[in-house]
Amino acid sequence: MSLNHEITTLLNKEGCYIIGFADLRSLSKEVRQNFDYGILIALPYTKDAIQAHKNGLPRRYFTELESINNRLQELAEQTTQLLVAQGYKALAKVRSTLVSDEKWHTILPHKTVATLAGIGWIGKCAMLVTKKFGSALRIIVVLTNAPLDCGTPITKSLCNPNCTICSDICPGQAPQGEAWEIGIDRDTFFDAYACCTAAKAYAKAMLNTDEIVCGLCISHCPFTIAGLGYQ
Repeated sequence: MSLNHEITTLLNKEGCYIIGFADLRSLSKEVRQNFDYGILIALPYTKDAIQAHKNGLPRRYFTELESINNRLQELAEQTTQLLVAQGYKALAKVRSTLVSDEKWHTILPHKTVATLAGIGWIGKCAMLVTKKFGSALRIIVVLTNAPLDCGTPITKSLCNPNCTICSDICPGQAPQGEAWEIGIDRDTFFDAYACCTAAKAYAKAMLNTDEIVCGLCISHCPFTIAGLGYQ
């Protein structure tokens, strides 16, 4: 049984079916923390949560966000344990390491690993977008030196270049309209500070929490709507 198959079997038994394997060696050793490979693990939101959120009722979306994040951490730790038990080095990236600046940069975003694994691309809203689930999923990464068979990277956006839905719905007008492609600076097409500021205000008004939560771009994305089959 190949290592990829062992990992996939483990995660499938735990109810996880969105898994990707990425070759990270195109990135600097500092960025990938001297690991050569990444395992992308994802879980989707429910259709009901996303549809309710689109209809102005974000409570279930917020509740699922927390529960999915907790479950992803458990899955990443189980995957790490499997790899370590076989003599490999592995690190569960529970959170992307934040660079200390006002533009909310991270050293190795989980979504970068997702694009290298061929799971999806980066939308105009700077969220991971997939054909099957749109942006309606949460992701986590395990870094490892274990040799893996890796997916084919996606190197440019598959979004309609004329689509402005995420920009139109964003309370902070964070998307700037340009399409993502590999190597592009995020700040040229997305204002992360505007996103986080507006998301905090939205969460306070709609959920009475000081968390940074919005997700309007997720629930209104055409790929999300098509993938989850709601209107």
